[in-house]
Amino acid sequence: MSKPALIRYGIILGLIALWFLVTAMEWVKPMQLPPPSGLWAAWQSDGSRFLDAFALTAAEIAAAIVIAWPLGIVIGAFFGTLRAASMAASAILGSLFAVPAIILYPLFIAWVGMGPESKVLFGVIAGFFPIALNTLSGVRQVDQNYVTMARAMGANRLQIFYRVVLRLALPSVISGLRIGTALIMISVVVSEMLASFGGLGYMIAYHRTMFDTGHVYLGILMALLTVLTVNWLLSMLESHFSKWQVKGAEL
Repeated sequence: MSKPALIRYGIILGLIALWFLVTAMEWVKPMQLPPPSGLWAAWQSDGSRFLDAFALTAAEIAAAIVIAWPLGIVIGAFFGTLRAASMAASAILGSLFAVPAIILYPLFIAWVGMGPESKVLFGVIAGFFPIALNTLSGVRQVDQNYVTMARAMGANRLQIFYRVVLRLALPSVISGLRIGTALIMISVVVSEMLASFGGLGYMIAYHRTMFDTGHVYLGILMALLTVLTVNWLLSMLESHFSKWQVKGAEL
């Protein structure tokens, strides 16, 4: 096992040990931080309900990803290849990304209601901009010498884009996917907490009003583990394709 992995696992184990210690010594109130046994009790009593809520949240996240990923990549790649318009597009997308998406959520509810549609739409908006911006930046930064070489070898514009430009831009694209996916997952859960009839966010908000701290932390833990797992998978994908930034495209 590598040293960074040992450090990560050591930090996780240390935090768990600190959690046990703090709750056992009663340094904080159970209302603020329940002991691990509180989460286990919540799972035993309402584990099936949390699994149903997780399934709904996962479906909403998956739907948002299916829309946001290709939309962000296509828009970013399109404007990235237009040298004259890429700067303006980057500025516009960056300005829109700076606007807190949460202020638009009441509009989404008015348009499509409080059902899963508003959560998916909110997730798409949150994840689209970092994906598009990173894709645009990655395409713009491709060394034009590779493009010139491919054109000299007889490659057409479509071949140049898919076999050279897109491959060299992949590390930036995947980096955008990591950020965008994390924002999608966070946005879906937050929107469920604000106005929803189901999902992990709804479970967290409901049990918060009932002061069931163990249930609240169980929902938070499930959401956190989901985000970390997806981020880990995308980081592995990013590491796999990052070598293309150095080696260049294989024509």
